[in-house]
Amino acid sequence: MANVNNTSSYMEESKKQIIKESNYTFRDALEVSSYLIEVGKFERFYKEMQIHDLQKELDEMDDEE
Repeated sequence: MANVNNTSSYMEESKKQIIKESNYTFRDALEVSSYLIEVGKFERFYKEMQIHDLQKELDEMDDEE
């Protein structure tokens, strides 16, 4: 079982900032993640997030060239 007490300490700073700038809390984000896991949709959204992050990284690499 995951330790959720200090979960935000494992997050990337950019992801933390998104939550801080929203009207949501880290608890809200964890509850939504829990719901997505429960209904079987977490993996899809997680993969979409990874694709988005990789595309952003590739775009930054293109900008450097």
